[in-house]
Amino acid sequence: MSQYRRLPLKGLYNCRDLGGFPTDSGRPTRFGVFLRSEAPCELPREDVDALIRYGVTGSMDLRSEGERLARPNELQGRAAYYPLSLVHRAAVFGDESQQKKEFDWGDQYREMAEDNARFFREALPICLKEPGVLLYHCTTGKDRTGLLTCVLLSIAGVSREDIAADYCVSELYLGPVYERMKSGMMKLGVQPDGKHTHMPDGGSERFFATPAKAMLSLIDGLERDYGGVVGFVRACGVEEETIIALRRKMLG
Repeated sequence: MSQYRRLPLKGLYNCRDLGGFPTDSGRPTRFGVFLRSEAPCELPREDVDALIRYGVTGSMDLRSEGERLARPNELQGRAAYYPLSLVHRAAVFGDESQQKKEFDWGDQYREMAEDNARFFREALPICLKEPGVLLYHCTTGKDRTGLLTCVLLSIAGVSREDIAADYCVSELYLGPVYERMKSGMMKLGVQPDGKHTHMPDGGSERFFATPAKAMLSLIDGLERDYGGVVGFVRACGVEEETIIALRRKMLG
């Protein structure tokens, strides 16, 4: 398998392999286990074919039901599909709180994590059992996807600095996606009356940012209150055997 950190695709700009990170074991994380991405929707056929050739056998969709209805995942029918919502309003559309001076993405991620213990209990066994590459995604691949990435890389033993650096680059890669969202070209959800939802008034600029301090704040807060990200995962009820097996899977 070719080892790409960011896959050279035409319709996805933030599709990245979790391989190649140094860990506390002295071994790097393996390529060809996990891909993080924005939503694989409205893709050219060659992109879907390329993902299957890369080894994708499963796709975990972290979006809400309305988001999934508005823009179906193109991998359905080509790979196992796991619709598993990681619910948090600010990460879906950006809410009015983002206009406030005290808004902080680190606080949002902490809230998102603690409100979704069930998600981690369900998602991590899927991450462990999927036989090939698991591509997981939300809409932009930065917030909900970033939280799951933080958990997986922490289990593997990747440093907080490398996790934050990986999170930061989404803002650079997602320019074309943000332009579609700001212009109203991208459907973001379906309302009860069947009408599509779009980004209101171009969206708050805070919605599009991925500052390192946000991810570091999350990690440091979980370290202080749970003994670390892995300690938080244990507190969610994830079995120790799952954590150990995931670390082994990511390190080989």
